[in-house]
Amino acid sequence: MKILYSWLADFIENPPPPEELAAKLGRIGLKVEELRRTGVSFTGVCVGRIEKIDKHPNADKLALVDVNDGKAVMRVVCGAKNIAVGQHIPFAKVGAMLAEGELKKAKIRGVESEGMICSAGELGLEGYDNSGILVLAPETQLGSDAAALFPKADCVLEVEMLPNQGYCLSHYALARELSIFYGLKLKDSSVFQGEARGEAVPVEIKVPDLCPRYGAIVIKGVKGARTPEWMAARLRAMGANPKGNLLIDGSNYVMYELGQPTHCFDIAQLSGPKIIVRRALAGEMMKTLDGQALKLDPGMMVIADASKPVALAGVMGGAYSAVSDATEAILIESARFHPPTVRQAAKTTGIKSESSYRFERGTDPELPLKAARRLAGLILEAAPGASVEQITDNCPVKYQPPVVDVDPARINAILGTGIADSEIFACLKAFQPAVKDGKPWKFAAPSWRQDLETIQDVAEEVARYVGYDVIPSASAMPMLPSNVTPLWTAGSELKSTLASLGFSEVYNYDFVSARELKVCGLDPAAALEVKNPLSQDFQYMRPTLLAGLLKTLRYNLNRGRETVQLFESGTVYSRKDAGKAEEVYCSGLLYGDFPEGGSWRGGAEKADFYHLKGVMSRLFAGKGGFRCETARKAPAYFQPGLCLEMRLGANSAGYLGKLSRAAAQAADLKDDNILYFEIPLACVAQAGKTEFWQKIAKIKPVSAFPQNWRDLSIVLEEKHAWGDLERAFSGVQDLASARLVDVYKGKNIPAGCRSLSIRFTFSSMTGTLNDSEVGARMTAILDKLSKNFGAKLRA
Repeated sequence: MKILYSWLADFIENPPPPEELAAKLGRIGLKVEELRRTGVSFTGVCVGRIEKIDKHPNADKLALVDVNDGKAVMRVVCGAKNIAVGQHIPFAKVGAMLAEGELKKAKIRGVESEGMICSAGELGLEGYDNSGILVLAPETQLGSDAAALFPKADCVLEVEMLPNQGYCLSHYALARELSIFYGLKLKDSSVFQGEARGEAVPVEIKVPDLCPRYGAIVIKGVKGARTPEWMAARLRAMGANPKGNLLIDGSNYVMYELGQPTHCFDIAQLSGPKIIVRRALAGEMMKTLDGQALKLDPGMMVIADASKPVALAGVMGGAYSAVSDATEAILIESARFHPPTVRQAAKTTGIKSESSYRFERGTDPELPLKAARRLAGLILEAAPGASVEQITDNCPVKYQPPVVDVDPARINAILGTGIADSEIFACLKAFQPAVKDGKPWKFAAPSWRQDLETIQDVAEEVARYVGYDVIPSASAMPMLPSNVTPLWTAGSELKSTLASLGFSEVYNYDFVSARELKVCGLDPAAALEVKNPLSQDFQYMRPTLLAGLLKTLRYNLNRGRETVQLFESGTVYSRKDAGKAEEVYCSGLLYGDFPEGGSWRGGAEKADFYHLKGVMSRLFAGKGGFRCETARKAPAYFQPGLCLEMRLGANSAGYLGKLSRAAAQAADLKDDNILYFEIPLACVAQAGKTEFWQKIAKIKPVSAFPQNWRDLSIVLEEKHAWGDLERAFSGVQDLASARLVDVYKGKNIPAGCRSLSIRFTFSSMTGTLNDSEVGARMTAILDKLSKNFGAKLRA
């Protein structure tokens, strides 16, 4: 939130300098992220008038301009498009100090320039159009100091506001915090003190639980009330865009000053005229100030006249009752609304306003009428002929502050301190001067601090008051031994290995949209839907990590990356019986060249199915029972025929394969060569070793006798997978390894069949195997293949 130093100083006697003020705010938990000086910072700039404009002889886009500064006419080179003869402009002579430094004499495209016609940006001014030169009002005095036309030098403090600091969302509120914690004398704002007994516009509250207080002031004779320049300058410094109409700008000004949103209705546009605070009717329509047509529902609260809604309570006013330059009479609204109702309405409609931001966090229940009177006073100053016709304070539910019993011993026990009783009582007294001595102290929280409900809340304020530095850093809590779960260990090992293989870890949200589910070929109706999503992009809990990884892949490709290797470890969610299930997965994808950058020998290969299979083999190295099998029920986002199921023992260890073309296209990816894997960590954890000694690799003796190998070429039907063949001959005596060296289909091979050439290596621990022994083992292998798969020896 922006805070203007001069505005804050209106409420503090003898305020400290800006830098010291920023430090004081930081000490009480209000972080100042930036301190920026604003206003006039230039010198040597006067008001000039353009007398003549000629073309530049050497540049089509430049002009030669004669400028009169009241004493002499000087020629300058200018490139702005909005210059015109007779304009009054800020003219900087040589030697002037501007926002970017001293202006020096220069020759531009062969023509000497005796000064510069300035834009707002060159003068260091904010809130103006910088597309061309700054054109001044024609009545400005020729030759006068241009600095006098703009706000004086000031400072803007950018203060970070946390969600629980709604009580600090104004200049007055921050001044009040400084007065409480540092003893600075607080000054109040000037408000209209007059009275009015009439009731030109009745106010009816039908939902007192949602609107416990509604203040209204009716003023007539406001036509032509313009925003004074001092107010417009402050609004510009806050980042707002003043409209020139005081009825609009004044509401924003009071909100920034006091923290209470207000709104002005044009009484001529109110049916009745009457104000009714009620719930919206089902299907009721309303057009907002920014032109949106809203379909309302009974969960929303509206401000209505006798026939229609004229504002969405706490969020935004309606177009039909908006004020204009022709408005004669207004009703100033200043109310207290139920924060959850305002938040829900803002979320449902997608409208976030400065008003809803404050109402969602809770406003001071005693502030509405004061804010309305403040705005009324500003309007009466600008429109002397205006008069107050009605002041209404409809308060069906009076605010009752929570009372907390404060025992100093309990405060010190919570904080772990030894703060003196007198200092704790001084803190309570600073917040609530009416608190009486007598333990336990009965502390009634001030109206602007509705969050002070428990002794813990009060203890936190005491810590802020005396300073967090008085709380000792020592802890009496014993240090407990660390303990990790098998699931954490499994995830940590997988992450470390993938990182060593060149993969980068990413983090994505657990929430996905319906479109992202459809990209993955999944039905949104089968996913877990969030009851109150932040937006449609976060409507469902992710049933797979693929959606986030595809989004990250697209993000990297759009920024020039050609090779992407990513992985993510996180929770996925699914329906289970009548409830839900959560499971931790490690998933990743491979795209582009493998390895990244190619080989030092030159050339590069595109990542393919076998590269990913090799990565998975390395990932599961040392885990007994790992194998890949044909996927019988692969997820929909894999390409059929290019997906394998990984297994550890009897359990599934996930899937690896190539993503389907449909998934790649739906994700707006032109190249569909995307390899993907997903591993449930529970399976890896179950197969893992928990004790350190169990993780140490066991040394196995190597045979002292030479190995023997034989090649075998067989013909069998294509339907038989290599993994099934491996299991068939895995128990043959002295078989050390079996490696597939060739696959052939074509001439002399029957249709629907293929030829496999397999190299078998044999090794014995007891002696050298002779030809007859090796031949017997090869015969046993061929018999197994013939019996189980109908394999025949290739001729």
